[in-house]
Amino acid sequence: MDRLIEHGTIKVGPIIGDRELTAGPSFEVFDPGRLGDLVGVVTTASADDVDTAVAAARAAQSSWAKVSVEERAALVRRAAAELESTEGLAVLMTREGGSVLSITRSELAGAAAAMMHAADFGEALLSGNKTFADSTSWVSIEPRPYGVVVCIVPWNAPVVLTMQKVAPAVVAGNTVIVKPSPNAPLAVAVLLRRFAELFPPGVINVLHGDSEVGSALISHPTVRKISFTGGPETAKSIMRSAAESLTRVHFELGGNDPAIVLDDADLDFAADKIAGYAFRRAGQVCYAIKRVYVPRRLASDFNDRLLARMGEIHVGYGLDQNAAMGPLNNEAQCKRIAAIHERLAAAGANVQFAGIKLSPDEWQDGYYFQPAAVLDADPADDIVTEEQFGPILPVVAYDTEDEVVAMANGTEYGLGSSIWSSDEDRAVAVAARVEAGMTIINGHALSPLGRKEVPFGGTKQSGIGWENSTYGLLEYVEFHSTDLHKRGS
Repeated sequence: MDRLIEHGTIKVGPIIGDRELTAGPSFEVFDPGRLGDLVGVVTTASADDVDTAVAAARAAQSSWAKVSVEERAALVRRAAAELESTEGLAVLMTREGGSVLSITRSELAGAAAAMMHAADFGEALLSGNKTFADSTSWVSIEPRPYGVVVCIVPWNAPVVLTMQKVAPAVVAGNTVIVKPSPNAPLAVAVLLRRFAELFPPGVINVLHGDSEVGSALISHPTVRKISFTGGPETAKSIMRSAAESLTRVHFELGGNDPAIVLDDADLDFAADKIAGYAFRRAGQVCYAIKRVYVPRRLASDFNDRLLARMGEIHVGYGLDQNAAMGPLNNEAQCKRIAAIHERLAAAGANVQFAGIKLSPDEWQDGYYFQPAAVLDADPADDIVTEEQFGPILPVVAYDTEDEVVAMANGTEYGLGSSIWSSDEDRAVAVAARVEAGMTIINGHALSPLGRKEVPFGGTKQSGIGWENSTYGLLEYVEFHSTDLHKRGS
């Protein structure tokens, strides 16, 4: 894989069928940690390219669906193996996205695992029809692919989020058109360029561009399903466009994940882990901890421990081996977080900054922020009720279990959540009351078993449908049933 990545600036373009387009309008991608460093140049798609890509995907899909699921799964496993030795790709992901190298390495491992799981589930669920019979009739249920699936992926964890869509879609017999985010298109493009060589032409296609390209894909009458990861407002726009042709949608949207610290929790353990989960990728993770609830009598002790742990976070350039947190990804995100800090300062909020600045004289050349905690936060303030998607963590004091459950459930988000307690039975009981797609106890990331088996997704405005697990695979099939009435019955 590394041989595909040039040193310095790379060039990528739309992949349609068996060719990559490199001529035409383009945009540049700069390193968010070193704004003067040009990382790549991306050729964008035109309206004609959208039509051509959809036609190529449609033409390839009929024959791809006839390939056995075992063969399709084998190709996905072969593609996953390409991620086993990808240091160059991890470096590229850091240079275009800002996340530290240890995070991008783990993202590639997670992407490979997601692909392997999709292959395994595909073989288990799609090998043959399910049949039923009694004395009067015989029923057969056949899973069928949708056809052409559009995958629109974000910038914060682009490779793993792409593979969570592409792998189950193609295992199920669909063909795909991937639209990467303009803020992190390079690693996805390099990876899919290699994958497109492994699969029959037209199975994997890539189109780059802004919202106009996305709109053309979403409204195309031949597209049968749209899988989107991103923000709720964009999802609503996609839903309106998809309604014209009743195109199926799958959304994995934002979260405002609560961490509920119960009064029997180990505060040292909880504070250490919560700080790690909250500031991973500088808080730019859909299911990162976005708000913490602590018993009022323990709040001061917890806050001391939280700030001490935050003070150990080294913030700097993503390729600095000492950095644990890198810059934000883009200018718009940087301005958004700066505006939140300005509002908090004007309101007199108790904001505490922490972390160790690496090479602080270079920070003006990147989108850097220190980790910040908002102590004694007002539970009704926007910093608590809205997703900040950055390195700012509000801590809210509570008095009773019923009160904290109500506050945790009191937003329109419902992606992830966590309970922190020394009593597993009590934690499970509280978890059952939380309105979210996932609740994790004494952690805020899925276990290896959870990454395989848990349907990843949210309730309320945090999503429609699921990724990963058997449920994620079934997002990419519909069903045809045959019901035979036996003669004489």
